[in-house]
Amino acid sequence: IEVSRLVAHASEADFAKGIGEFFDLTECARFLACEVMLAHYDGILAQGQNFLLYLDPRSNKFGLIPWDLDHSWGEFPFISTADRRERASLWHPWVGENQFVQRLLAVEDFKQRYKAELERLLSTLFVPERLNRRIDQLAAIVRPAIAEESRQRLEKFETAVSAQSHAGPRDGSPFDPNRPVHQLKRFIATRAQNVREQLEGKTEGVVLVRQNPMR
Repeated sequence: IEVSRLVAHASEADFAKGIGEFFDLTECARFLACEVMLAHYDGILAQGQNFLLYLDPRSNKFGLIPWDLDHSWGEFPFISTADRRERASLWHPWVGENQFVQRLLAVEDFKQRYKAELERLLSTLFVPERLNRRIDQLAAIVRPAIAEESRQRLEKFETAVSAQSHAGPRDGSPFDPNRPVHQLKRFIATRAQNVREQLEGKTEGVVLVRQNPMR
């Protein structure tokens, strides 16, 4: 209840002063950086779901745990387009109204922690060559099982894990089972480059809005 009051009613100064008493800001910055880097819009950034708020008994501070990430890595056709999700803004990553994230990023101390986490991810974990190798390792394990299902599913799978970008439309109706296949490596390469450019001030990124992905 106290946290809700702080987020909903505190002045900017009081919010900046008090938020660190309730939340582990470094942990929250890491959580948000991962959500934004992965362009995960079936979570806190847009849908307001697929995360858990927990109170750590050791610190008596709140933290956030992600879950149900099947629509991460830029794959969520209900929000904008594939091209825009790859270039989504780091500094305005929420869709629609999101008072909590908006207020957090207005706090300079939190913003610097968040920026540091983005930098860390770019240099250690969100590295295209590293992730591509992992995708190839996992694809080799999964491929035989998919091949047993059907030739059509295997073809889609090969497109999804391919390093070569397929031509043609990238978006379709979320309810169409034959919509274009989302390519993981394509997203990773473009997202890593775009995040770096945003951090260096070379581009502002795209502020996403809710729209029909067919438009």
